[in-house]
Amino acid sequence: MEISQKIKFGILGGGYSNERDISLKSAKAVNNALIKKGYKSSILNIENKQKLLSKDTYKNFDFIFILIHGLGGEDGELQNFLDESKINFSGSGAEACKKTFNKTLAKSYLPKSIITPKQFTWDFDQKTINKNDKTVKKIVVKPVNEGSSIGVSIVENKQEYVKAAVEKTLKYGEFMLEEYISGKEITVAQVGKEIFPAIEIIPDDNFYDFKAKYNSNDTKYIEATYSSSRQKKLNEYISSINKEFGCKGWSRTDLIDDGENFYFLELNTVPGMTSTSLVPKAAKYAGYEFDQLVLKIINDSLD
Repeated sequence: MEISQKIKFGILGGGYSNERDISLKSAKAVNNALIKKGYKSSILNIENKQKLLSKDTYKNFDFIFILIHGLGGEDGELQNFLDESKINFSGSGAEACKKTFNKTLAKSYLPKSIITPKQFTWDFDQKTINKNDKTVKKIVVKPVNEGSSIGVSIVENKQEYVKAAVEKTLKYGEFMLEEYISGKEITVAQVGKEIFPAIEIIPDDNFYDFKAKYNSNDTKYIEATYSSSRQKKLNEYISSINKEFGCKGWSRTDLIDDGENFYFLELNTVPGMTSTSLVPKAAKYAGYEFDQLVLKIINDSLD
């Protein structure tokens, strides 16, 4: 479907999460792409919740491209507000965002056919893992509501190391502990019904943290290639995950491939769109330039 040149686009960026700066970079890139294609587009720099959930913010726009990451952009509150205000927007609706936002709760919505790393709970009184499994060699400690690997630690499954990681993560609020799965870290974008080629992420120091994502030139991104049967399995897996959550428009799913199974880590309903972001990289492998990707996301969000 060709998008009318009469549509006025509002590119929602900024926000009040720890990913504010990344969000503004994404908003700038998408805004520039739309202007380049001849559309009327402006960045809406959101700094607080009052502005985010005000009808006045959106009164001059026909379509809102949501690029606020984390709290305020991916937790479903904004999507619910826009739905009730009858304003068109990019991406998934409120229900899917609510289901995927909390990384611990997200896994509870998935059937057993979707494999996830073993999860643990933390005993705050004893300052240790409840029902620890010593066969698990490493533990991942991470905030449940942050993105961009903010606050994430990977430590040996020893009480003193896990305790230190938990204390470091506490400032971000609720956190989770799960088994570290050794394997290829891959991410798969789905836009509309189309599943893009998987991207394998190879960080310089074996951990794809915030620095590796945004500040390192040493992180490598390559197309993850599979046999036709395994590619089919991966595509069906991604499609199933998106359907279970009720995602729409676009998403990006992060997984670990241990050579036998694909382990689901998390799904992002508002992925990044910066020059180093993964969805544009995957789109390029699928044959889409950045401006074509932007228009595809809008089209598939309107369907």
